[in-house]
Amino acid sequence: MRERYGPWLMLTPCFIVLFVVGIYPLGYSLWISLNAYHPTNPSFPQGFILFENYVTAFFDERARHALGVTALFTFSSVSLSLVLGMGIALLFNIRLPGVAIARALILIPMLVTPIAVGITWRIMYNPELGVINYLLRLVGLPGQGWLGSMNQALLSVIIVDVWQWTPFMFLILFAGVRSLPKSPFEAAAIDGAARWQTFLYVTLPMMRPVIVLAVLLRAVDSVRTFDQIFMMTRGGPNLVTDLASIYLHRVNFKFFDIGYGAALSWAFLILLLAAVIAFIRYTGFLRRATEAG
Repeated sequence: MRERYGPWLMLTPCFIVLFVVGIYPLGYSLWISLNAYHPTNPSFPQGFILFENYVTAFFDERARHALGVTALFTFSSVSLSLVLGMGIALLFNIRLPGVAIARALILIPMLVTPIAVGITWRIMYNPELGVINYLLRLVGLPGQGWLGSMNQALLSVIIVDVWQWTPFMFLILFAGVRSLPKSPFEAAAIDGAARWQTFLYVTLPMMRPVIVLAVLLRAVDSVRTFDQIFMMTRGGPNLVTDLASIYLHRVNFKFFDIGYGAALSWAFLILLLAAVIAFIRYTGFLRRATEAG
């Protein structure tokens, strides 16, 4: 009796915590999404409205705009982080004095809290007092508007995201580079292959599963980006940096349209899951992971 039910009794506290902090809030948010719920406005019609919130979300132009900005932000940030991370991983795949210390220092941006990153870069981007415009003026270039410019705001927040999370890509890619077998590279050297040929035809094919994993993890995390962008722009100017997370925050905690905000959250989640599944199927990630296992 004890051997049969003992493990389940030991796991009961974990199940309780999982239900309280995970399953119940998820189910409650799904229920709220099927209701008109506006707690700060008692005169607002309340009650069960089935899928009306989802229909509203489907025709919401600002929600579509937020999705577009999120897609552009994610694609740009992940692509730049991948290129830089791969380059740094290959550069540091050498045995020289001080390389280990340099590798450790590169990881520092990833360890800084996003709120601190947002505040710091907002000060650095300040058109009058920021250090970036100061350095530009030192070399004779005009200062820029950065976060206050409609043409530069999205690029500015992408730069911050790339700066903070390129170390994450580097960490995964560097581990993949160090785990590659040496015999294919020795064979390429014997055949007289140039470095770029070795990279294209030897390194990249063997690194593909690692690259797919790094891109998948980074893309999912990039879609959820909120803290640093909220601290820098709050979605402005003129909604240029209005990511899905920023729009959800505004609907839920500024307008307090909780029912509609929950429906938007579920709609964005479903779209994200569909994109992840399509990416996995297109890249054959599960098949490659099974073969590697």
